[in-house]
Amino acid sequence: MPHLPRPSAYRPPEPPTSVELRAFTHGLQPKRVPVMMEHFTEDWRRLGVDAWNEVPNHWRPESSDAVGWWTLPTYLGDEFIAPLLGAAPGTCILQPSVHWTVQCLLSSPELAARGREVLVPDTAFPSVLHSAKQWSHLRDLSPRVVPATEDSRVDRTALLEAIGPDTALVALSHVGFTTGARLPTSFLRAVAQRVHAHGGLLLLDGYHAAATQPIDVDALGCDLYVGGLLKEASGSSGNAFLYLRDDLTLTPRLTGWFGDAAPFEFRPDPEPHPDVRRRFLGGTTAVASMYHAVEGVRLLLDVGLEAVRTHSLALTQRALDHADALDLSLRSPRSADARSAMVLLEVPHAEQMVAYLKQHDIYTDSRRDRVVRMAPFVWNTAAEIDRTFERIDAGISTGAYREVHVDTHGPVT
Repeated sequence: MPHLPRPSAYRPPEPPTSVELRAFTHGLQPKRVPVMMEHFTEDWRRLGVDAWNEVPNHWRPESSDAVGWWTLPTYLGDEFIAPLLGAAPGTCILQPSVHWTVQCLLSSPELAARGREVLVPDTAFPSVLHSAKQWSHLRDLSPRVVPATEDSRVDRTALLEAIGPDTALVALSHVGFTTGARLPTSFLRAVAQRVHAHGGLLLLDGYHAAATQPIDVDALGCDLYVGGLLKEASGSSGNAFLYLRDDLTLTPRLTGWFGDAAPFEFRPDPEPHPDVRRRFLGGTTAVASMYHAVEGVRLLLDVGLEAVRTHSLALTQRALDHADALDLSLRSPRSADARSAMVLLEVPHAEQMVAYLKQHDIYTDSRRDRVVRMAPFVWNTAAEIDRTFERIDAGISTGAYREVHVDTHGPVT
C-alpha cells in the first residue's frame, strides 16, 4: 500500500515512530501537496485575475483539458469525485462543506413541495438534524428523529415504517460516526424505493465511507450523496463534495452569484445556472483549497478502492483479534460486510487511554469518554496495529493509563 508520510510540522522529529490512527478525523498530507500549493501561489502571482479563466492543468498535466479557477469545482468533480463514487460525469461538484450543501438543499422549494418531514435517525451526524431544525422555523419542513436500537444502530424496520406520503427527505449516514457501522446496500435500496414511491428524496452522508471502499451511487439508489475529502481522502478542510442525480432539478435559494446562469451580465434578477450542480455554489469560490483537494484521491484511485478496502479489512480484523484477546468490548461491528474503516473499543475512562497512547506516539481519539476510536488505513501496517494493542494491554494490565492527566488544549478530538 502507498505510504503517506506524516507532515514534518506535526510532531518533529519523531514521525517515523508514530502510529497515526485518526484517518476518520484528518488524513495525512500527500507528498504532492506542497508542490500543488506552490502552483497556486505561482498562478496567482503570474496570472492574477486571468487565472479565473485558465491556469495550467496541474491536476491532469498529461491532459489537454483547459481548466481555470471558475471551472475547478466541476472539473475536479468530474475527474476525481465521480470515480470515487462510481458516478457519471456531470453529476459531482466540489463544495466548501457538507453543512453548506445541506443548507442549500433545504432551501430548495422543490424539496418542501415533496412533503413536510425530514427523517433523520438519531445515530446520524447531528449537522443534518441541526440544519433541518433551523429551517423548520423558516419554511414548511420539520425534522422527525427515528430512535436507534439498543446497540446504537439504525433501527431499519422503524425507519422504513416511518417513510410515508409526507416524507420529503430521508437523510442517512452511510457509515455511523459513533459505531463505525456500515449500512448495507440492500437496506439503502429499500429506503430509496420506499421514499421514491412517496415522491421524496434520499440523501446519504458518506463522510466516513467515501475513499475507504468502492461506492456505486446508482446501486445505492440515492438522489444525493455528500461527503468530504478532509478525512481518509487526505484533502484537508474546505473540500467537500456533492453527487446529484442527473435528472434531479433543484433551485436552492441560497445559491450565490457563482451559481447564476450569467453572473457577468450583472442583471437585476437571478437566473439559475443550467447545470444544476453549479446552483449549489455560493459567492466567490475559495480557490486555494482546491489545489490540494484531490492529491489523496489520486493516490487511492491509482491503488484501487478494492485494494484499499481489502487492506482496511485486514487491519481492522487484526484489531478485532487483539481486542478479543484482551477481552475488550466492541462498539463497532464484527462482520466484514458491516465494518467500515473504524474500530471502536469500549474502554472505561477512554479519554485517559487516548492520552496514554498519545504519550507513546500512538494517536487515536475518544467519544464521550466511553469509546476509543481508531481507523487503520492505507498508511498503517500490521506491525503498527500490534504495537497499538501491546500498549493498550500494558496500560490496562498495569493501570498506568488511569494515572494519565488529560490535557484539554482545544475542542477538536
